[in-house]
Amino acid sequence: MFCALLLASSAFNGPAVSRVARSQSAVAMKEPGAIVVKNSWVKVCDASSLKPNTLNPTFAAGQDILIAVEKSGTVYATANVCPHIGTPLDQGKIKDGCVVCPLHGTAFDLGTGKLTGAWCPSPPIIGPLTGALKAPRDLPVFPVRQRGGSIEVFVDLNARARFDSGFWKGILDAQGKADGGYY
Repeated sequence: MFCALLLASSAFNGPAVSRVARSQSAVAMKEPGAIVVKNSWVKVCDASSLKPNTLNPTFAAGQDILIAVEKSGTVYATANVCPHIGTPLDQGKIKDGCVVCPLHGTAFDLGTGKLTGAWCPSPPIIGPLTGALKAPRDLPVFPVRQRGGSIEVFVDLNARARFDSGFWKGILDAQGKADGGYY
């Protein structure tokens, strides 16, 4: 039986088979120059600077992050950008365990980021109309911990670089220089 398998397998070594094998291995390879995910805990603020029932904007690894503190003192970390049109959520409020967008009144659970209630409920008529332009989405959340006297958030250190790499870098790119640097 082994000899039969060996002979059968040797029959599949022609040029057509090697081309298929090469193309399959090429498909399995990663994209050259791809920026990989690199998660790490990053200090965002001192725990003593946080007050109950507050929204505190910060940046970590090039990402706009919101540190929310409930009345009970529980600390959460979410994106500081509403998924609807990018409104900064630090201008909103905390209500019933949710952060509420200041522009359209959309509420997101602080622990899970899940949409709670209506998508873009206000202002009347205009809110629902603008909400119809973009499908409802949840708010990104980040693991958060207190270590010593610091608040740390678990973020992808390469998220900003990966986002920026999706844009064309040419003679007059968005950053001004052909190599992507700043003037």
